[in-house]
Amino acid sequence: MLLFSFVTFQSIAHQTDAAVTPVKRAVPLYPKYAIKKRIEGTVLVNFSIEQDGNVSDIQVVASDQDGLFDASAILGVQKWLYTKPAQKIRNNYAAIEFALTDTPATSQFTNVEKIQIRGE
Repeated sequence: MLLFSFVTFQSIAHQTDAAVTPVKRAVPLYPKYAIKKRIEGTVLVNFSIEQDGNVSDIQVVASDQDGLFDASAILGVQKWLYTKPAQKIRNNYAAIEFALTDTPATSQFTNVEKIQIRGE
């Protein structure tokens, strides 16, 4: 079972288009290997929001567990869609936390949106 939760959209560098909000958020898949081995971790991604609301320029900024969750995080973020901004918005950050418990042993990133993916 996958649970999906998130806090209000937040961009570190550009909060100039406050009306931009998520329309669709694909839930990254929790890797089966990580569930089986009871591994938790966090991936910090940086991305842009294009004028059509699609996400582009996705980069992993930091990652736990030697990149175990990177591909899943990127594939999920690629499918996100936002309301259309007046211009491209760069430098949006999100910490995608892959958790198996209510109190995960994941990295703590501050001043960024946190999205928790639960694997059970």
